[in-house]
Amino acid sequence: MSPLGLVPVPNPGLAVSIWPERAQYQVGELARIHFYVSQPAYVYIFDIDAAGVVRQIFPNAYSPNPYVAAGEHVLPDNPSYQLRVTPPTGVETLQIIASTVPLSFPTGNPAEPFPLMGGDPEEGKAHVLGLIPEPSCGCYATSWTTFTVLPGSSYSAWPCPPCWGMGPCPPCQGTVMIPPGAGWFCDAQGNWHFFIGEGPTVTGWCWYLGPDGRWHFKFQICVGNCD
Repeated sequence: MSPLGLVPVPNPGLAVSIWPERAQYQVGELARIHFYVSQPAYVYIFDIDAAGVVRQIFPNAYSPNPYVAAGEHVLPDNPSYQLRVTPPTGVETLQIIASTVPLSFPTGNPAEPFPLMGGDPEEGKAHVLGLIPEPSCGCYATSWTTFTVLPGSSYSAWPCPPCWGMGPCPPCQGTVMIPPGAGWFCDAQGNWHFFIGEGPTVTGWCWYLGPDGRWHFKFQICVGNCD
């Protein structure tokens, strides 16, 4: 049985498979995912991490069209995004659903480009099952695979903060070698300060890399003695 409990009636002629480029990745590394469909179909791919958090990784905000041609495909499917491995460590699962009809799954947005489907397996399963037809339709097929996430080195190459037009952007271009917990702080005078661990407590903008491997943005205001 698939990890999300989806057991569709196969569509004659519709076959689908999915596999990672490698069986193991370290936290911080970039992953590539291959999938195959035997005929043109609407494709939806989900990632279930070792803690059971379910995210839709395709389609996404950078690649919103789920319709693909027959044959083998690779994600990322365009240079506008990357698939970077993040904690937790352990066995991670990928599940693909291919359908001959479009399904009502989200496509993400700039704030959450890879939509969260559920914080645990049961919630994720309920969300996914609520958006697909009854298996008796015979209009879709599914497949799944796993890979192992290993601890990474404390310093890894991370893409610079995306900014999204919120506040000033830090002095970072391309990628940067930093550990989780590091970031940049822009004070009220517009000066940038790099930090690791606890950042400055004065008023200003802050971008920091969280333990989840994602960039976080905040604006803080200091009142009183801020030294």
